Amino acid sequence: MRLGDFGRRAPVHDSEGVSVYDALTRQFLQDMRTPLAGRGLVVSVEAEPGWTDALPQSVDLTTARSTGDPAREVGEKTVDWVLLDRCLQQLPEPAVGLEKIVSRLQPGALLVTLFTGIARPEPDDLRPLWSVAPYAARRLHEDRDELEHVEVSQYGNVALALAWLYGLPADGLSDEELATVDAAYPVLVAVTARKRGEPR
Repeated sequence: MRLGDFGRRAPVHDSEGVSVYDALTRQFLQDMRTPLAGRGLVVSVEAEPGWTDALPQSVDLTTARSTGDPAREVGEKTVDWVLLDRCLQQLPEPAVGLEKIVSRLQPGALLVTLFTGIARPEPDDLRPLWSVAPYAARRLHEDRDELEHVEVSQYGNVALALAWLYGLPADGLSDEELATVDAAYPVLVAVTARKRGEPR
């Protein structure tokens, strides 16, 4: 992929092909130490995230588009895990939103939260209020007493950040480029944690 002179290009919102974010999310799911199993819920800023087919075939999956209140989507559902895809960074107070979500999780449930560390111009309904650095994502989750085993992963480098900002598809990047991590350019920040208590 030629990165070229980005100063003369306008970002593309509806790019053909797999986005860099989706490619990195797939990589994160493959790297996860804690497997997703049982009944799960994905709440995303998009109605159909492009990476859900990378989830294990054995899961009983429900997907929902975030309506600005991801806690409402979680509701009182009994699920083994919840994956929040960029929902919290669209809230004016992410900590309050996370607290509401955690309060609705069953004891022992796995929470996976995905953030973009690099913000890009988006249509209004997808536009994040925050870019989230890995240390901020960790602190946001560790400040919730109900959560334990908080782990943070980050993916990205300068080439991926530019590709994400300008809407270039990931299929022009090599596996090596997708796997290289530069802490200064976190395109994807992923957090896993469990709600304290024994599963029911």
